[in-house]
Amino acid sequence: MSMLLTFMLSMLLAITRKHHKEVGGPGYWAVGNLVVGLGMVLVLIQLDTPKVLFLPGLALIGAGLSLYLNGIQAFIGKKPDHRIPVVLFFLLVAIDVFFVILQHDLRIATALGALVFAGIYLVSARLTFSRDEGIVGSLFWVASSLFLLMALFMLGRAFATVKADAAVFTSFATWPINAYTFMLGAVSQFFISSLFVLLLSYRLNQNLESIATIDSLTGILNRRGLEDSAFKMQGVCKRINLSMAVLVIDVDHFKKVNDKHGHLFGDDVLKGLAKTIAEILRSGDVLGRYGGEEFFVFLPNTNEKDAANLAERIRMGVEKTLHTVNHKIIKGTVSIGVADSVRAGYDFKGLVAAADSALYVAKNSGRNRVVSYTNITRDSKLDTRFADVL
Repeated sequence: MSMLLTFMLSMLLAITRKHHKEVGGPGYWAVGNLVVGLGMVLVLIQLDTPKVLFLPGLALIGAGLSLYLNGIQAFIGKKPDHRIPVVLFFLLVAIDVFFVILQHDLRIATALGALVFAGIYLVSARLTFSRDEGIVGSLFWVASSLFLLMALFMLGRAFATVKADAAVFTSFATWPINAYTFMLGAVSQFFISSLFVLLLSYRLNQNLESIATIDSLTGILNRRGLEDSAFKMQGVCKRINLSMAVLVIDVDHFKKVNDKHGHLFGDDVLKGLAKTIAEILRSGDVLGRYGGEEFFVFLPNTNEKDAANLAERIRMGVEKTLHTVNHKIIKGTVSIGVADSVRAGYDFKGLVAAADSALYVAKNSGRNRVVSYTNITRDSKLDTRFADVL
């Protein structure tokens, strides 16, 4: 039943691989499950006479477990080493051919095979050992524990083989260690396959969430993702009493750019702008497209003065960026409004409104400039005092 359930999980992984090729791992796991299952079947039906099918069976199990390794490598973003399954397959074949067929020494063949399997499980345990928090970290921890358990069991099998009486190998099929090995192997394979399915399900959910929070044109956060990140930053900064700043960036005369050069060129301008800004920002800063040609940047542990300096670097960087359309080189500019939590408070709407009012002044003052919220509030106070004097 465990093997049948494992085959069903293999089909599920294979179907998922077909429809979600962007996720690495499930294809290797699906094939690995099938190969391990086939190897177990070949071994079990020939366990009492290990001559013909017994040898390729063990080699197939080793190759299938190695495909688990490749799947884990692909899932965590590493390049799978396809040499591992091939090398281990021929290593197990060589061990069994030499010691079982040529030397007729089943003891050494069994012990060496167990050591090879222990090595595969240990490497798998190392790859799945994770310090990450959350569901993925927990699932990896369980998988690592299962792999480590199987590695220890295989080491125990190798030790038991060396210490076993010679009579054991005349009736190898009745040796209790074999029953424990294949029972535990089948059950662990089912649980490991189930963990792979859960990991894959969570990764697909993460991808869906990413799609929901990423702007498809520029590849940066969209409005929803930007607001979520800003609220998290706001909570952290407010809790430990750190200032936080926001930049509201607007492309100057963007409607004219679209009308004159077309929307495709306008899209290229927005993508180029996002790339330019991202290259200037620091790690920890949050960039997103709030809508149309308007971009927001949230800056943790930053006051208005430092934010304005960063905004000026962005303005100059955008101004130096050249765009080519119809063999003509043109450049664009941006206007930027700046505000921080010291003067505008931590409230998301209030902070954005303050920066937006500074942006309004920047655009009405000739564009291609940076204006801080403090400047416009100070100017408004001066205007009020002057009116009172009059």
